[in-house]
Amino acid sequence: MQGRQPGRWSCSRAENRSAPRQLARENISRVPLWKKLVRIYHPDRFAGELEKHETYEKLTSAINRAKDNRDISTLREIADDPHGFILRQGWTWLDFTEEEEIGQLRRLFETLQLQIISILDALNELQATPDFEPYQLSEVTPAVVDDVVTEKSELLKKETAVLETEAAKLAREIEELTGQRFPRVAGSI
Repeated sequence: MQGRQPGRWSCSRAENRSAPRQLARENISRVPLWKKLVRIYHPDRFAGELEKHETYEKLTSAINRAKDNRDISTLREIADDPHGFILRQGWTWLDFTEEEEIGQLRRLFETLQLQIISILDALNELQATPDFEPYQLSEVTPAVVDDVVTEKSELLKKETAVLETEAAKLAREIEELTGQRFPRVAGSI
């Protein structure tokens, strides 16, 4: 690249590690600090590692508590020195090395893929049921829901009339056989 200043774009590994902390401090106004911290330290990243998962749950809980209490100093303390914060709490230390993080992200990715497949299977099963057809029709023509409700209401009224007629007929037969009169059901013929 022409005109590039030597060393301007390169930085040491230590500077790379401190960059997220500086970024967190500088961009608080754009994305809330607590949101960044929760994203970075979310316990789901360690779904298969119980000890680390528990530590992440505790850390995320502390982050959320600080957010709820509007305790920006605790949020900054966690952002500036997560290792120190965890040690001061007496929790297990989490290793944030690149190799480990790549492995953790890979496991999270696999877990998310399994969840996506499970959700897609459930969606396919739902779409195979007859109950899904009215939904599809309502998406294309919203008025179809009103039409279906009207149609079902008419069918229910007709079925109710048939059943009331049948009930009245059975009541007359019972009266003839037993000699006892039974009160009529409201709405019966």
